[in-house]
Amino acid sequence: MPTPQTGIIPSANTDALFIVFSINNAENPSSQRIKQSLSSVPELTQTLSDRHPDAHLTSTISIGSKAWEQLFPNKKPANLHPFIALEDGHRKAPATAGDLLLHIRSNRKDLNFELMQQVMALFDDTVKVEEEVYGFRYLDCRDLTGFVDGTENPEGDNRAAVAIVGEEDSDFAGGTYIHTQRYVHELKQWAQCPVHHQEAIIGRSKEENIEFSSDDKSPDAHIKRVNLKDADGKSMEILRHSMPYGDSKEAGLYFVSYCRTPVHFELMLEAMIHADSDGHYDHLMKFSNAVTGCAFFAPSIEFLESASN
Repeated sequence: MPTPQTGIIPSANTDALFIVFSINNAENPSSQRIKQSLSSVPELTQTLSDRHPDAHLTSTISIGSKAWEQLFPNKKPANLHPFIALEDGHRKAPATAGDLLLHIRSNRKDLNFELMQQVMALFDDTVKVEEEVYGFRYLDCRDLTGFVDGTENPEGDNRAAVAIVGEEDSDFAGGTYIHTQRYVHELKQWAQCPVHHQEAIIGRSKEENIEFSSDDKSPDAHIKRVNLKDADGKSMEILRHSMPYGDSKEAGLYFVSYCRTPVHFELMLEAMIHADSDGHYDHLMKFSNAVTGCAFFAPSIEFLESASN
């Protein structure tokens, strides 16, 4: 199996940095330089990580569908396509600009910044920044709504089984599909809701983090909408690397899904946004609005190295 990039499998850190780039001069991009820059990210990450092992620094660099066709016209992951925008009433999941995603995480914000500086020096004027967000651990791994986030994440060996492409697309084994969305929370409005109402919207107790039974869970609850099963009754899992972000003006969640297929994320998002035949949708969407949406593929380290030659 080719080597996955280091940021895919490890468990959560205290700090993260998400940077979405667009390629400059899209009609005639500096393809070779960009590919060389892409291939250097794992080595830069490893060098800095080796100097500061306690920080658990990792990264992924990933590529959007349009950029992939420009950079690697002869090979493309089987299921890589642009982010699918959705809308139903007031609920929207827009698709926004983004050719490349750099996701850095560690337990030290300064090292995330240092690696970002090194990577930016490589790309220089071949790219422009569309979005730059610093994520942070909030309390005991909670979202800014006050509920524990990532409870449904796979554990142990199942993390790789969920996230890493295998023999189903052997040319791109060791890679992963990534979806990002930046959600802005209406925290003042949320705080005005009684806790029992918040718990009904999430489908889990707030303080103890105990999931409600199926009978007690509203069909509009967030957990009910995103816990999907395939035709064989198997859970459709994703590996979340989401983190809260915010300042005095705006705050929310930078949502990140890693998976060996884009289908799981896309069906979850559809269940959140689109009302079903009974009118049920994710009522968390009354308090949180997606303002960005991008799709990428993070290839194996070996693919990046070979593509730069």
